[in-house]
Amino acid sequence: MNTIPSTFKRVRLPYTVVGGRKIDKKRRKPDDLSLLLINRGNRLFKADILQELEKTGIPEIISVEGPVISHDIENLSGRFPFVKFLLLHQDASTGEQVNLGIEEAYGRYIIVLWNDVKLSSGIIIQKLIERVKARDILCSVPVLLNSRGEAIPSIQAPAFYKKHLKVVPLQPSKDGMDTLFPFDFIGVYSKERFVLTGGYDHNTVSPFWQKMDFGFRAHMWGEKIKCDTTFRIAYMGEVTVEDTTPDESYKYFFLKNLSIRYNGEAGVLPFSRFFPYFLKSGEGFFTALKEFREVRRWVRTNRFRFKKDARSVTELWEIPEI
Repeated sequence: MNTIPSTFKRVRLPYTVVGGRKIDKKRRKPDDLSLLLINRGNRLFKADILQELEKTGIPEIISVEGPVISHDIENLSGRFPFVKFLLLHQDASTGEQVNLGIEEAYGRYIIVLWNDVKLSSGIIIQKLIERVKARDILCSVPVLLNSRGEAIPSIQAPAFYKKHLKVVPLQPSKDGMDTLFPFDFIGVYSKERFVLTGGYDHNTVSPFWQKMDFGFRAHMWGEKIKCDTTFRIAYMGEVTVEDTTPDESYKYFFLKNLSIRYNGEAGVLPFSRFFPYFLKSGEGFFTALKEFREVRRWVRTNRFRFKKDARSVTELWEIPEI
């Protein structure tokens, strides 16, 4: 297990920057919105996607590419000089790509999108920024629509069922609904709050457990992630089905979130939680002990950031009446 970051400092991904020639930082406003495009699946229509994004007037677009780089990046860079392409030199999890893009972005707010979704045709970027600023939260998530224009249950509510943690998907029925994490990583993030929260953990590879870790940490540290029902994004194809099976990534989530207790003043990781972790980790005794002590040091470093623990986050979760 690599060192868990106490702040936004993390393992640096090697990458090359191509393009972005028309992004003039001297003329930009501090509250400007940047757009981060992460990619999956078919990229044959990349030029069409960038052309549509250009119409939004967002002054900076960052596209994370690689490590298998498309042959037409140089051509796209010439056609779209406002786009900055980050060419990864190695594989990276989705959360790591989001971390990198947000760190690289100039804007105070960053909208994270996939290449297989599209913004609502009626969206007014300035109005979106005004709403985000007024809320002053970690992340505003949109109403997500399937390819038929129907809202999908993208709001994630934590709940305990027979002592087991579950995430209940809900329809975004009310503006300002709390959600545990941004569904599919999509949303408008506050760069400052995202950095202070530590971003997505590079030790966790599974997208689901990466988001679960980010969401619980954010809520335990007093941050908010809410739905903006005036902000709509539609999938152009099928909605991605995520694997929620507990795997290697789950043990880190368990240790960094479910094992922590809040004593009214600070977060603590009691040594009594070691044996439950040891039994779940699948590691040898000394390896598990080393991992436990490392996370315990991380908790101690950040102990006064905690305002709740995972159980109180879940038990106090409010689901609005329909």
